[in-house]
Amino acid sequence: MNKKIIILAILLVFLTACSTGGPQQGKGTPDGLHITFLEFQPRDELRENEVFDIGLKLENRAECEIQGEICVRDTLAESISGIQDDCQAFSLRKKEGTNIDSQNIYFPDNVYESVSGDLSSSIIAKAEYSCSIELTPQICIKPSIGDESICKTKETISPSSTGLKPAPITVASIDKTLIPQRGDEIKLGLGIHLRKMAEGESNSFMISAEYEGYGPLTCRNLDKLDFKKNTENVINCEIPLNVNDIEVNPLKVTLNYIYETSKSKQIKILKEGDEL
Repeated sequence: MNKKIIILAILLVFLTACSTGGPQQGKGTPDGLHITFLEFQPRDELRENEVFDIGLKLENRAECEIQGEICVRDTLAESISGIQDDCQAFSLRKKEGTNIDSQNIYFPDNVYESVSGDLSSSIIAKAEYSCSIELTPQICIKPSIGDESICKTKETISPSSTGLKPAPITVASIDKTLIPQRGDEIKLGLGIHLRKMAEGESNSFMISAEYEGYGPLTCRNLDKLDFKKNTENVINCEIPLNVNDIEVNPLKVTLNYIYETSKSKQIKILKEGDEL
């Protein structure tokens, strides 16, 4: 008997370890443009009057085509800055499977002149780009909230069943509720959980939701979405329905937005005559 208990205990520990063996990357994990400074472009320490290039690698890890502009600057006053504020356009294809589109961008011929002494600064590369994604999870509806066998009155649609896509801002999950109304009507209420990347923010965001066969949903408090302070926002949408039997239809959710992200590098500028 004791041996059986020990074996069951070991099996339970093994199964628990397997089920919690580290974070899983869901299909709808937020991801987007990644910026990396190319090696020695620039070097960490620069001399006064040394001409140098700024080299950047851009990678698009989102499942949306992105187009935008990337600009560089430093954190010194214009009178002693060695970098002319400059911008370049870029365009990258969406991620497909393990294929990630990338591009190298160069800002040449930068120089720090007439510095009064050794200086420290940061070079900042800031990108602004557009992304548009469309998701089509299927949502069930029914005329009565009594029968829970085929269609749940309340449920959470998880990433594994929604076909969610990695993007700078994407849908993490959807909370569905069916609410009885007067007569034969029923209201479909949705809480759409929007999640963004840890880095970056969006100042221009639009969302639309349409339930196949019934039309667009009304979404509230769009003006209160805050992707500067909050990693996750929830938007509530609803639509009244006249339904005679159980139906399972696509919900088309479209996200359009501009996203901003940046990367910085610390540098030191040595006045001529100082040792590197």
